[in-house]
Amino acid sequence: MQQQFDVFVGEAPDVLAVHWGLPLGLGAILVVLGVLAIIYAQAATTISVRILGVLLMVSSLAVFAFGVSLAGFWTEFFVHIIWAALILIAGLMLVTRPAIGAVAITMLLAISFIVSGVLSISFALSAHVDNLWLYLFEGFVSIVIGTMLWVGRPFSSIWAIGTLVGIDLLFKGSAIFFLGWSLRAISA
Repeated sequence: MQQQFDVFVGEAPDVLAVHWGLPLGLGAILVVLGVLAIIYAQAATTISVRILGVLLMVSSLAVFAFGVSLAGFWTEFFVHIIWAALILIAGLMLVTRPAIGAVAITMLLAISFIVSGVLSISFALSAHVDNLWLYLFEGFVSIVIGTMLWVGRPFSSIWAIGTLVGIDLLFKGSAIFFLGWSLRAISA
């Protein structure tokens, strides 16, 4: 059975294959940014938290505009205005105090890892799946990562978000790079 990526690359239109340099370049840039984010994890954490704050502030404007468009529906209007104000306050806090925001986000990440690990182990034990050890190992690793983040706070919040963003950029950049490389092989 062919993998979806192999089918996509094998059936890629010639027009797409001609532009192989764009994903190749974008992938290389993302890989470099990922490596830099891992090396400078503290700066990457601060930048990531501030970007999230800006996105929250922009989304508060959208919620406010939606609330204003509900003229005549007073209950919905006030709920949306209060919601927009809370989102704006959260965004302002992340922009002005990224260290405190990083601690809160790291705590959420730790809880997410721990819950995900417990659920993976529960699924593996209750579903009687093949390769049970793989699900148990994945769940155990998630619990260990979550516990490390939780126990290490607030110091783990300095590097955790930047490191995770860097790893994500590294893997996504690699995938896009190799897509461009495969398209290059088709266009030749």
